[in-house]
Amino acid sequence: TFELELRFYNGDDPLDVWDRYIKWAEQAFPQGGKESNLSPLLERVVKIFHQEKRYYDDLRYLNICLKFANCCTEPADLYSYLHSQGIGVLHAQLYISWADEYEAKGNFKKADSVFQDGIHRRAKPLDKLEASHRQFQARVSRQVLQSLADEDIEEPESSEPQRSSLLDLKARGKNKARAPVSRVGDAIKRSSQSFSAPMAPPQQIPSRTRFAVFDESSRIPVPKSQPTLAAQPWAALPPSRAKENEQKAGTWNSGRPRSTHQSSGHDSTPCLPSFTPYVDELAEQQTVTPCKINPSVTSVLSARKPSKEEDPLQRLQSSTQGKEEMVMYCKNKVYAGVEEFSIEEIRAEMYMAKVRKKREEDLLASALRRHEMERQIEELEKRLKGSCTENQKQVGMERSLCFLTKLKHDKYVSFCL
Repeated sequence: TFELELRFYNGDDPLDVWDRYIKWAEQAFPQGGKESNLSPLLERVVKIFHQEKRYYDDLRYLNICLKFANCCTEPADLYSYLHSQGIGVLHAQLYISWADEYEAKGNFKKADSVFQDGIHRRAKPLDKLEASHRQFQARVSRQVLQSLADEDIEEPESSEPQRSSLLDLKARGKNKARAPVSRVGDAIKRSSQSFSAPMAPPQQIPSRTRFAVFDESSRIPVPKSQPTLAAQPWAALPPSRAKENEQKAGTWNSGRPRSTHQSSGHDSTPCLPSFTPYVDELAEQQTVTPCKINPSVTSVLSARKPSKEEDPLQRLQSSTQGKEEMVMYCKNKVYAGVEEFSIEEIRAEMYMAKVRKKREEDLLASALRRHEMERQIEELEKRLKGSCTENQKQVGMERSLCFLTKLKHDKYVSFCL
């Protein structure tokens, strides 16, 4: 449903569909995993809207970027990219997540710089950012005090060998005995110095030299500058995954194994076999196939070399290098969501949309016709009721006239009698 809505959305806020899609994936697959497609979904959203400046201060897009940073191998690079592009710099959540990443790596100086930059920009909510900064300072202070206490508790263990005592003397020769004593401490130093070269005499300090006395009053105070974050130029989004088979640069000769065999001064001649191998004379004649083969083509089929794993965001970085292409199909609908749709599926969905629209129009027209028929029926009923009342009135008038004429006739008869 969301994939189709992404391809056929015509509103003014396309980020709303992606936001609802991500929330649905998190609720449907709380354990995550490959089935949820959450990591490629977040990557797709970040790549689509990273140049839409109207979403730079949108908290929904910032939360999506922060969720995507948790899926990357180097989240600090993504935070630095967001900061350099001005994405979410007015929200405190960016600086809190960035500082937590530096704190987890043990870089407390940069973490404090991130907090200072967020407070300087008056990121909202400011009270939450300041509270997180105070908690960070308290954690660092406790860690420093704990490390100092551990250093005071630890005692240096003596690594010198101990003298063995209360042991029997072993005879050496006829009348000599050897003490089981191992030289320790200064004895080792003296014995080692006796075999070494004589040391040079220490240099004497001349008596006329003057000592420089430190004076605190003459010290020039150096103004402390607040730590600031250096803006790094980013041409494109940083890669979210590091290459598996990529090795770091090093010295060329360090990785070579040393050869165990020493090269001799003369070349060894290969040993000749004691027998002559059999060679078939018919095998030397090359058979010519009837099909025509281009002599320049040496191998018709060749094995394809496995390519290196491509970074998830390398396509975006290559697209920003000025590569111009003219797409002759609806690419935005084929690759709109996480899943890939074929052109036939898109056409079928467009046809079904037309069918659904026509069906809705037919239902609406039938409802209007029904309403019109009901209105006409009500009008006819009102007319019938009105005609009935008129007929009743006419019948009553006729009856009253008949009664009057009868009454007049009776009076006339009685008068004649």
